[in-house]
Amino acid sequence: MTQTRKERRKSPRFAAAKSVLYNQANRLASARTADIGFGGIRIVSELPLRKGDAFEFILILEGMGLKFRGTVIHAAPVADGRVVAGICFHEDSRLSMGLLDDYLRSHMDTLSPVTGPLDFENLPPYTSEA
Repeated sequence: MTQTRKERRKSPRFAAAKSVLYNQANRLASARTADIGFGGIRIVSELPLRKGDAFEFILILEGMGLKFRGTVIHAAPVADGRVVAGICFHEDSRLSMGLLDDYLRSHMDTLSPVTGPLDFENLPPYTSEA
C-alpha cells in the first residue's frame, strides 16, 4: 500500500531556481533556491547550514534583490557535498515578503507547484542562472 505524505505547509511552494546571497561567518556565500513559497524558501548551498541558524540573505528575483532575515528549519546533506536547507522568513522581513507575495501571485499560472518531498536527484544547478 502506498503511503501519501500529508502536506504540512500553510501555503503552496513553487519550483524556482533563483540566486541567493548570504553572509555566513563573515564569508559571502551564494546558493540556489529549489523552491519558493509565501513563508520561506528551500535552498541548495555549498556551505554547511544547520537547523536553527539565523541569518540575513538576499533573494535575486526579476532583477531586484529582496532582503530577508530567516531561520533554517531543516537541513540535509546531499551526496555531492551540498546542503539542502529549508528557511522560514522572519516577520521583520515584511516589505520583501510583500514583494515576493506579489511576484508569486502574478506568476502562479507559469510557476510549477511543488508537493511532497524534494527530489534529491534533480536539484537545481549551482552555477546556471534561471
